[in-house]
Amino acid sequence: MKPNFKTVNYRGGVVSFEIPEHWKEEYEPKGGGTFYEDRPDSGTLRLHVLGFSSTSGRSSEDTLSQLNAKEQLEKLKCGLHVKRYVKKAEENGEVLSLYRWEICIPVPPVDWRMACFTHTIVAGQETDPKIREELDLVDEIVLAARFSTASGITGDYYPESQQP
Repeated sequence: MKPNFKTVNYRGGVVSFEIPEHWKEEYEPKGGGTFYEDRPDSGTLRLHVLGFSSTSGRSSEDTLSQLNAKEQLEKLKCGLHVKRYVKKAEENGEVLSLYRWEICIPVPPVDWRMACFTHTIVAGQETDPKIREELDLVDEIVLAARFSTASGITGDYYPESQQP
């Protein structure tokens, strides 16, 4: 059975995506969001958005076109490109698998952002049917995300439940 979903408008809508409504959301005051199902052995989805400016004066579209040409990237329905990969890491002696999606977003005239989604699980969990289903769901979530091309700097974000 598919879960009901809620919309996350990260940093005022710089990135918008759907997650299961029962997942927890946590935000860092200066950037970064964490999303997860509150159960043992669940993976953790993190999102960070980085901002860049061209110092050469080239347009954001030109810069991203050149970056995209250097990589084997998948084109999303929205026209942006995604780089997907998995890498291993170790934390407190535990080996982890980090599933990563990187999407570059033009912010005309010369700026651009990179949305970095990372879903972390304990290495070897990929064979567990429940975790495999979770990974497939996260992949769908990321590939269906929406990205703002509006310029400006987003401020600190605290959901109602985490106001200082």
